[in-house]
Amino acid sequence: MNNQPWNAMNDRDFDAALQSSFPDLPPERMVAEITPWKKAMNRILIGLALRALTLNFWGLNYLLPTIGIVLSILGYRTLRRENKWFRLCYVLTGISAACQFPWLALNTTVIPDAFLSAGAKSVVSYVSILLTLTEFICLRRALRAMKVKAGLPPKVSGATALILWYLLLCVLALVQYSGYLVPLVMIIGYILIIRSLLRLSTALDEAGYSVQAAPVRIPDRGLVITLGAILFIGCLCGYLLGGSYPMNWTPVSDSEHSRVEEIKADLLALGFPDYVLEDLTAEDIAACDGASQVVCQVRDHCVTQDGDAAADPEKELRLTGVGVKIPGEPDKWMIFHHFLWIADPGLCGTESIQLWPAYKNHPQAYIPGDQVTGRLLCDMDGQTYGADYYSLGRETFTSVSINGTEQPDSDVFATFSLPPESENRRGYLAYSTSLNQQEYIVDSWINYTHQCARFQYPVVTAKTRRMTCAWSDAGVFRTVQDALQF
Repeated sequence: MNNQPWNAMNDRDFDAALQSSFPDLPPERMVAEITPWKKAMNRILIGLALRALTLNFWGLNYLLPTIGIVLSILGYRTLRRENKWFRLCYVLTGISAACQFPWLALNTTVIPDAFLSAGAKSVVSYVSILLTLTEFICLRRALRAMKVKAGLPPKVSGATALILWYLLLCVLALVQYSGYLVPLVMIIGYILIIRSLLRLSTALDEAGYSVQAAPVRIPDRGLVITLGAILFIGCLCGYLLGGSYPMNWTPVSDSEHSRVEEIKADLLALGFPDYVLEDLTAEDIAACDGASQVVCQVRDHCVTQDGDAAADPEKELRLTGVGVKIPGEPDKWMIFHHFLWIADPGLCGTESIQLWPAYKNHPQAYIPGDQVTGRLLCDMDGQTYGADYYSLGRETFTSVSINGTEQPDSDVFATFSLPPESENRRGYLAYSTSLNQQEYIVDSWINYTHQCARFQYPVVTAKTRRMTCAWSDAGVFRTVQDALQF
């Protein structure tokens, strides 16, 4: 009897035939859905790595941690039914996102810079630190429980090292460590910790540990799109609605100067500019009663940076300084610094005026008088409106000199926002001083900081910009100086 063809098939041919009888390998997405452990842990570990990065340029110190927290949410969401510790990690990360996302949107407004105190900002930081530390502790317990369930030794040194690393990071921030060696060691240590956690994840995978992904109503892509849309809408609303101070504009009465008309006439006769005089309050006009001399200086300034590059730049801001000698011994002067926008200022965001009075520049020669006063005015629909400055008073801050050294300083700052629909926007500051030594000149300065562009992140006010970067102008802000000297 003849041998059948299949009897002649060797082992290699049989293996090839057997392999060809199976379909192709399933796609990677399907494999990840069947064994989701590795994908979920990779997301968590990448999220941890991104949340620890603090690259302070191009906004990466905000972008990377935000991506990291979203990846962590996706990873913990998959594993939340594996044990109670992963479930706690999922809840804690969700709370962190619920705190961080509104804060990211608030950074597109002046609220954090202008309305929140340093103490309130510290509370937000402490809550974030506490949530992250608790998450790391729960992650350690979750990994330990999984190793026990998989029949592996419960040692999780990488997760323990992560907790100690974060505690050390908090200590360095608390003592404001400024060296380079320790941060370099911390970076290397963090890389080793992440590597150790990756090895732990691989060990669980190789041990045949099976994880069933927790069911979800919204797929991962839908969740990411939803979170991104919420953040985008929040930031857009912040830029459009939260870029200025709330101001209380009220109509100015035509009869407010009725009781000081005689003093006004005397000041006009001495050469006081009429457009400045009309803007003064009755109280500031009355303070000039008995004036014997008026000195005035007027300068127009170009505020926009593009204007400086032009051959004949348009000058938008008129700054007028007026000195009025009033009765008193020693010689007493009322000093006025007036501003008037003679062209459209463009964006009406935040404005700031920093005052360097004569008694600051020459403290040995001048005696400070009464507190600084002033107000703002504008025209809308044929009516003049007035408002107090949003803030007016002395501020203590840390200034940076032109050579980069830091030193404590104290100056009078006036902050405000102008209504975009108004015209003839103007305002002034006034103070009194007495000349103690006759050989000194009157020397009074203001620094007017205008916001030229809307988009910055995080948003800072003109006052903060002037305090922190007095010797350099960014594209968002521009400062012009003016002095009254005689």
